Amino acid sequence: MKYFVLSGVAWQVHATIMLYPVCLLCTVGVLCYYSFAGAVITHNSMHVRCFENTLCEVIWCHLLSLSYGHPVSTFVPGHNIGHHRYTQTTNDPMRTSKVRFRWHLLNLLLFQPSVAWDVLVLDTRYMCVMRTQSDPFFARCCQQWFVLGGVQVVLLYWSWQRFLLYVWLPHACAQWAIVTMNMLQHDGCDPTPPFDAHTRYNYNGARNFVGPVINFLTFNNGYHTIHHLHPTMHWSRLAREHAVQVRGHTHPGLEQQCMARYIFRTFIYPGLRVDFRGKRIEFGQDTEPRDTDWTPNFIVTKQNI
Repeated sequence: MKYFVLSGVAWQVHATIMLYPVCLLCTVGVLCYYSFAGAVITHNSMHVRCFENTLCEVIWCHLLSLSYGHPVSTFVPGHNIGHHRYTQTTNDPMRTSKVRFRWHLLNLLLFQPSVAWDVLVLDTRYMCVMRTQSDPFFARCCQQWFVLGGVQVVLLYWSWQRFLLYVWLPHACAQWAIVTMNMLQHDGCDPTPPFDAHTRYNYNGARNFVGPVINFLTFNNGYHTIHHLHPTMHWSRLAREHAVQVRGHTHPGLEQQCMARYIFRTFIYPGLRVDFRGKRIEFGQDTEPRDTDWTPNFIVTKQNI
């Protein structure tokens, strides 16, 4: 709700904000964070529904779509299925091997634009499969597109300047940030499989950021290995279960205290693209293979989602 209140206030006092560049910068920055927070909440909500009442759940999803700037149901094919079931393989449209710039910082900055089209293609294919199976997902997704698009058209017509500053820019930043987290949490990690011989868990498939600041701002999203082991676990339990189930099993290089220091060291100086063991990442092929289309034979079950 804070996102909508702050956006409304900024919209109303736009003329005053424009008089002070620092005020404008701070306003847009705050809205970018709250839109990103909406994206993180979307991520959590798409793994576990929040309301038993169907109407409440529908309204909640529309509110999240408006705060994040994208229909939230589209998280299911690209993230819940493609990314979680096939992490860092050709079935995962968001695998980090798709960006191979020599300057590693570009891999971070351009990862989201580099995978956006492939994710859209997967979303479209999945929606077509859901339509042929008469699954409610198709109608939900269309409704979210319609409501989101309608609201944005109205706001754009009302004031294109305010729309760009207080709606489009925060949404663009949120979408870039939530996808770019994938680069931070999975580049240089083991794909799925291999699994641990005893538990069938891939403990080295994700990088964890365990500092208090990033986890306060992202609702414990830094504890990423435990999330992959138990995707439906409530976010408030992730820190505790990370300490119990993950720490001691995962490689020490996959537990980072500070995300800011990791970004500086990895992408700026010395800026070397290495895996969690410290070895330079080498790709088996000169060009990245195309995504594998797993949608034609996909049957929707609770286990698949």
